[in-house]
This record gives sequence, C-alpha cells and structure tokens, in this order.
Amino acid sequence: MSVILLVGCEVTNPYKVPKSDAQRALNTDLGTIIDVVPVRIQGETSTVGAVAGGLIGGIVSEKIGSGTGQDVAIIAGTVAGGIIGYYLPVKLGEHNGFQYSIAIDGEDKPLGIIQGEDKKKKYNFKIGDRVSIIYGHTVRVLPSEN
Repeated sequence: MSVILLVGCEVTNPYKVPKSDAQRALNTDLGTIIDVVPVRIQGETSTVGAVAGGLIGGIVSEKIGSGTGQDVAIIAGTVAGGIIGYYLPVKLGEHNGFQYSIAIDGEDKPLGIIQGEDKKKKYNFKIGDRVSIIYGHTVRVLPSEN
C-alpha cells in the first residue's frame, strides 16, 4: 500500500529538484509573467499501484470463506484491489497549481508552463514578476532578481 501512496503523491513543486538535475549545467531563460491562471493538477493512474493493490486485495481476501466461496473472494479482492490501486493515485496526486504565460526576453512568442503551488512559501507569481525558467528533467519557474 505504501508503494501506491508514494506513486500517487508526486507533486509539481518547483523547489523539489530531481537528482538528475543536480550538479549539471541547465539551460535557463529569463522572462516576465504576463498571465496567471489557477489550475487543479490531477494525479495520474498507476500500473504499479494496480499490481500492488491487486496483490494486497488477493492476500487480504484469502482469509474470507472456504472452497469455491474463498476462490470467488480472492478473485473479487484482487480485481477490486487492482482497480483501487490504479485509480487511487489520481485523487492522492491532485493539488493546486498555476498556469503561467511568460514573455521570454528576446523572444516574440510567450511560453506557457504549469507548475504546482509551493505550500510552504505560498509564493505565487503575479503579472509583471521577473522569473527564471530552468530547463532540466522538468521545467521549473523560479523568482529572479534580474
């Protein structure tokens, strides 16, 4: 069950950097926020969660009944656990975020990026804020003083 929870609780916080981006030169652009729209970011279904949920459901239902009744319980528990494990990360991974439109310095066409809200800092960009856009394993938007 902990596998399901870990897979389902992935967030899009710009301050959480993947290890693959650490100690690497990453391309960066500077720009200005020109539009901000609040969005609700949904989690995604998980095949790993489905397998784990199916295994757990089958094991738990093994204790129910005997004979043919037990077989039916195991099948039902496995199917139910698989379905729950597949869809549970959708709800658990849901969180608030923002869609930012950014005018990149020296470019004619703006860039759109969606990222999660940083709950600890409660920092939400406003129109006119200067930002750095960092292109790594994921694209992140952070405040800039430039």
